[in-house]
Amino acid sequence: MRVRFLTAAALAALGVAATGALPALAQQPPIVIGVSTPQTGPAAVASEWEMWGVNLAVEEVNAAGGLLGRKVEVMVLDNKCNPSEGVNVANKLVEAKVSAIIGAHCSSAHLASMKIVADAKIPMITGIASNPQITALAGPGRNEYSFRISPSDSAMMDALGIYLGNKKQWKTVAIVGEDTDFGRGGADAFKAVAEKAGVQVVSTDFHPQNVPDFTSILTRLQQRRPDAIATFQLGGDSINFLRQAMQLGVKIPYTGRIELGGRNQPIIEAGGMEKSISAWTYNAKIDSPSNKAFVQKIEAKYKSEPYLQTWGGYDSARVIFQAIRDCKCTDGEGIKNAIQKMKFVNVMGKEVAFDDHNSAGRFVVLQTVLDKKVGVADIVEVK
Repeated sequence: MRVRFLTAAALAALGVAATGALPALAQQPPIVIGVSTPQTGPAAVASEWEMWGVNLAVEEVNAAGGLLGRKVEVMVLDNKCNPSEGVNVANKLVEAKVSAIIGAHCSSAHLASMKIVADAKIPMITGIASNPQITALAGPGRNEYSFRISPSDSAMMDALGIYLGNKKQWKTVAIVGEDTDFGRGGADAFKAVAEKAGVQVVSTDFHPQNVPDFTSILTRLQQRRPDAIATFQLGGDSINFLRQAMQLGVKIPYTGRIELGGRNQPIIEAGGMEKSISAWTYNAKIDSPSNKAFVQKIEAKYKSEPYLQTWGGYDSARVIFQAIRDCKCTDGEGIKNAIQKMKFVNVMGKEVAFDDHNSAGRFVVLQTVLDKKVGVADIVEVK
């Protein structure tokens, strides 16, 4: 969406005087924030959830007078959850001279975009992409322009591993992941903590995205009978996998980065995910005043509770807005410096700051399913 400036003649035709008639926000060029997100492809629905949060943050900041006396707008481009498209989108946003970028949702697209934004000196921030390499490559002396507000897969798996080690409810786990940076990164992180938790990984299966039939993998899992299945899949593949598991009568708890709730809610209500445990970054039931207000606004507008992607989009935008206020600037280097220095209170009411890897992902939400209902088992602070 762009601001349309009216001529004096057009204003006169509307019966409005040209001088001082328009709100101050309409008299200044907008501050444009880029969004690189998979509007099509395997994560399209999750991208829609992300945009709920981004759009709410933009609406709120503009209703409060904008930033530096200017309206905020977003330029949203589709990266298809694909690294090549992620590069194309990053280049287009750089050419458009956006002040900062929210993106790139999917780990592969984000990793592929990192050098481009660093060369252009435009900060890019994500609350969704979780591959540990993003952390390893970011920060002063590395890629100074890549930021993350959510924990990495390794941090989430560390928290999950401690929980599983303490509970000692499973001895064996099978891993199923998509053949992407997200799937392989998550699987590697889980393997690293499973042994410490006294859990044996009995098998690992990777599959391409958008696989229509998981029968062969599920048949092998039925034969192995692990105590749990750790999955690392995006929304569409995860739903198909779970539905086919239900059809084949697979009644094994899930763990890893399985989504508990969201589009999987019908499977939970049917008893297909009982006793599952997942490491997550957000839960709508977190009891803080700011989160309750956030949930209420999203539910009022979209008739749905917010998901982790909604939170990721919302708080990523809010970090950028706070940085622009702090530095009183719209240039990428100034915004980057302000992000690195800031203390930020996220929507869950937790104050965080960015470390020397440009990460503010301090908290992991451990979710469980008991009696066909999703609950928060613990919120763990990770170092």
